[in-house]
Amino acid sequence: MQQTQPLTRFKIGLFVDGFTLRKVNEYYRFQNPDCNGINLLGLKNWVAAQASRYFWPNRPLEMMSHYYHPYRNPELDNDYRHRNIMHFADEIVKAGFSVHFASLDYAHSLCPNMALKEDALLYAQYNQLDALVLVSTQGQFGGLPSTLLKQKIPTLLLGWNFKYTNKDRTIHWHTDQNLRHESTYYIPMERIMDKEKASRDVLAQDLFLLPRMQTKVYPAASADFPRGMSKLA
Repeated sequence: MQQTQPLTRFKIGLFVDGFTLRKVNEYYRFQNPDCNGINLLGLKNWVAAQASRYFWPNRPLEMMSHYYHPYRNPELDNDYRHRNIMHFADEIVKAGFSVHFASLDYAHSLCPNMALKEDALLYAQYNQLDALVLVSTQGQFGGLPSTLLKQKIPTLLLGWNFKYTNKDRTIHWHTDQNLRHESTYYIPMERIMDKEKASRDVLAQDLFLLPRMQTKVYPAASADFPRGMSKLA
């Protein structure tokens, strides 16, 4: 009897630009007092469903998750004033992400952590990436989707367009047009995370981080896989 070969897992890379997420979290906190920002574990689950839909329907996926912090690791400088940064990093790790701090101190002029771009290209070079899911709005990552597509690696971009008022100042936030046009697919997350629409979608509901008293209990990331890696059948 001929044995059936196991299906090859499709390798997805979820790369989150922490600079973008910082501003997005601020926006949702202003919009909804009951929201503490984006639930990264909920985001992983939602992305897995979208990756299956866009890239590899009804086939097993393997997804690695990376978060690129806009700040330098304060522990390297013995700067204990920023313990909240380390606490947040611990929460990201619990959600199954590998955390990458910035190599330089941008405390007075924050910008995206460009190691994201370098790492994505490195994974592609070593055939560890079949598709990229990029969470960012920043034009600094322009050129990445085009370069990956030359290697037949498509990009799904998750971006936001919104505005809100903070201390009598109106803040406008937009996804860079060039980055959007370069990407194979684009999802406007402000529509997905619209409160009324999200209430009708179970996975979208979990994109929001509830106040601590209402936080759901999730199992810890499996120790069977390297940090930041999850296998989805």
